[in-house]
Amino acid sequence: MQIAMRRIGLADDHPVILNALQTCLMDGALETAFAVRTGGQLMETLRMQPCDVLVTDYSMAQHPHGGDGLAMVERVLRQFPECRLVVFTMLHNPAIFSQLLAIGVEGIVSKNDEIKEVLRAIGAIETGLGLPYLSPGVREALSHPSTRPGAALQALSQRELEVVRLFAQGQALDDIAANLGRAKTTVATHKKNAMDKLNITSNAELIRYAYEANIV
Repeated sequence: MQIAMRRIGLADDHPVILNALQTCLMDGALETAFAVRTGGQLMETLRMQPCDVLVTDYSMAQHPHGGDGLAMVERVLRQFPECRLVVFTMLHNPAIFSQLLAIGVEGIVSKNDEIKEVLRAIGAIETGLGLPYLSPGVREALSHPSTRPGAALQALSQRELEVVRLFAQGQALDDIAANLGRAKTTVATHKKNAMDKLNITSNAELIRYAYEANIV
């Protein structure tokens, strides 16, 4: 059964991307319910102004009550279960894509693909056909995970991967703990376990690996 998805929320910390998405929605005769630039703004806005579909970046400017990444996506899905999610991202890492699909994201669109892929993802959610919707670049990444840098990241848990990503962005363990809603000791354990699995012994090497694996 086809469901009308008319109110689309947008979240991205780049104004140019937000403007391009709004233009794309207008071309598709869809209404922009709101456009925000941080995870904190997103959570506050969703409480006051629900939307049918949320198109959100994976990595956005940090906010003490919003964060970004997997923690933010999980929070949206848990607190606003009626909202359907499309992640629009520059990331090209199959481990992150797989984790997003596992927690209930219904569409992933690469920013390296044409922007109209966002409309196709929303259309797939409207009709209920072809879900989860993956843009060509995302499908290609998932079809060849072993040939891409960072394939060893597949061995990491969701939390370990998220801790590595946030640490490589320059966040201290205290900040990561606040972002993920975990104790600092738990975050430190996730970081150590990730380093052990990746056979990495220094923070500098971990940060360099995260950039080479394209998770930052």
